Amino acid sequence: MFFKLAGGIIIISAAGLMGFLMAGIYVERVRQLRELQYCLNILESEIVHSSTPLVQAFKLVSEKSSKAVSRLFKVMAELLFEKKTDTVAEAFDLAFQALKRDLYLEREEIDIISSFMQSIGSSDIEGQKKNFNVTVKKLEAFEKKAEEIRVKNEKLYRYLGICGGALIVILLV
Repeated sequence: MFFKLAGGIIIISAAGLMGFLMAGIYVERVRQLRELQYCLNILESEIVHSSTPLVQAFKLVSEKSSKAVSRLFKVMAELLFEKKTDTVAEAFDLAFQALKRDLYLEREEIDIISSFMQSIGSSDIEGQKKNFNVTVKKLEAFEKKAEEIRVKNEKLYRYLGICGGALIVILLV
């Protein structure tokens, strides 16, 4: 009897943990989209207002941000500094490929950031400001959509994990 009870608790705990981990993906995606917006605002400030060179600006952004988004900008700065790539868009693509397991971004969001990286440094200050504003606005829209999805799915996956574990225990008993 004790082993059945202990086994049941372990199964429900493991399934619940899986549900919480799946729900965490939605939370992390929203956090990363907010972090990207913050990073683009810092990058705009460094490039447009302070005239900081791009590699140095990427490095500063990586120091002021956190986790996977920070590593993205750090890898981009390193690739450009070491001249392992010719363009910012290439550096972004390579950095994203290296870190895609840690980034919970969807294809649309990646495409927006990639197209922004292609346009960075290719126009005057007003054009740069416009590119930053358009990209941040699009990321805000993606964040809003991701937040709606998070609210809808976060509880679902948490409950599904626990209920799935309970169902397995009931079937085994």
